[in-house]
Amino acid sequence: MTLPDTMARIARIALHPVLHVMGEENAYGMARGLVSARGATIVEIETNTGTSGFGEAWGPPGFCAPYLGFVEADWRGARLSDHGALFHRVLARNYHFGLQNGLMALLSGLDMAVHDALGKEHGLPAHALIGGRARDTVTVYGSGGYFTADPAQGLAAQLPRFRDFACCKIKIGRGVADDVARVRLARETLGDAMRIAVDANGNYGLDQVQASMRAISPFGIEWYEEPLGPLDEEGFRALYARREIPVATGEALYTAFAFDRLLAPRAIDIAQPDLALCGGLSQGRLIGQLCTLRHARLSPHVWGTGLGLAAAVQLVAAQPAYPGVAESEVDPPWIEYDVAENPLRDELFREPLLPSGGAIAVPSTPGLGVEPDRAALERFRPR
Repeated sequence: MTLPDTMARIARIALHPVLHVMGEENAYGMARGLVSARGATIVEIETNTGTSGFGEAWGPPGFCAPYLGFVEADWRGARLSDHGALFHRVLARNYHFGLQNGLMALLSGLDMAVHDALGKEHGLPAHALIGGRARDTVTVYGSGGYFTADPAQGLAAQLPRFRDFACCKIKIGRGVADDVARVRLARETLGDAMRIAVDANGNYGLDQVQASMRAISPFGIEWYEEPLGPLDEEGFRALYARREIPVATGEALYTAFAFDRLLAPRAIDIAQPDLALCGGLSQGRLIGQLCTLRHARLSPHVWGTGLGLAAAVQLVAAQPAYPGVAESEVDPPWIEYDVAENPLRDELFREPLLPSGGAIAVPSTPGLGVEPDRAALERFRPR
C-alpha cells in the first residue's frame, strides 16, 4: 500500500539582500582590516501550503545570488524533508567549485529556511528537528573590542558594553606588545571576575602566536580564537601540543569535513561554526556531533543578522551536555553576541532575540523563533 504524499514542497525561493552602512569614519573590525558596512542575504522559501521559512546566507549582499541558478531547478518542487539529499546532490554535481564559496553560503541559508519552514509546518521549534531540547537557555558572551578607524571609538570606549556579560571577547593580532596592552586594559577595566577571550582572526604564524600566548596568558584568557589562518591545519596541530591557552576556530571553515580535519587529531579545543556559511543547521548538527565524539566544545560564531543568531540558539539548545548532564554543566556552550550596533539583528525582525543576564531564552515557537519584518527587509535593501 502506498501512502499519500502530504509533505509540504518548496514552491518558491526568494533572496532578500540586506545592508547596513556605518561609513568610513565609523569603520571597525579585526587585525586583518576594518569594515564600513555589514551585509547578508536573507533566503526565503515558500511552500505549496503558503508557509514561508527564512534563513541567512553569509557575505556581502549579492554574494550568493549568482549561485541560485545551480540549485533552484532541483529545490523548487522538492519536499522539505528531502533537504539533506538535495544538499549533497548539489555538492556532488558541482564538486569542481569546492566548498569555500557563495554556493555554500546559499545552501546554508536554504538549510536554515527549510528548518524554519519544517518547524512551522509541524508546530515544532527547530531544535526539536535536530535532536531535541537539551537546555532552556543558552549562555552568550559579549563580542567586540574592535580595532576602529576613529581612536575615540577604540577599545577603552567599547569595554563598558561588556558589563552585562560574564564573558567577553576582544580583538588582538597586531603584534605582541599591542596584544598585551589591549588585554591589560580589558583586565584592569573589567576586573578579575570577567572572563576574557581574544581573537587574532588568523593574522599570525605559529611562532608569533606562541609569543603572543606566552605574553598574555598571565592575564587569564579563556580561549585564543583563530590564532592561525584557516588553511594552516598543520600549524593548528603543532600549536595544540604547545598551547598555553585553549584554542578556538571555525568561523571560516565550511562544512563538517573541514572541522573533522581539526577535531579528529585533537588540534582545537573549541569549534566555532558560523551557520550562515558552514552549511546551516544540518552541517552545524554534524559539527556538534563531532565535538561530542572528540570531546571538544561547541561555540557558534555569529556576526550577521538575527537569523544567524536564532539558528545558533537552536543548535546549542539541542547540543547534549556531554560528558556531563545539563543540570551540572561546568561550562555550558557559549554563543557569540556582538555588542556593536547591528540593526540587521535588532531592527530586521518583529521580535528579535535579546540577552538577559548573559543568556538568551530558547524560543518554543515553531521554526527558528524569529520572523523578519517585510517592511524592514525593504528598508535595508541596498540601493
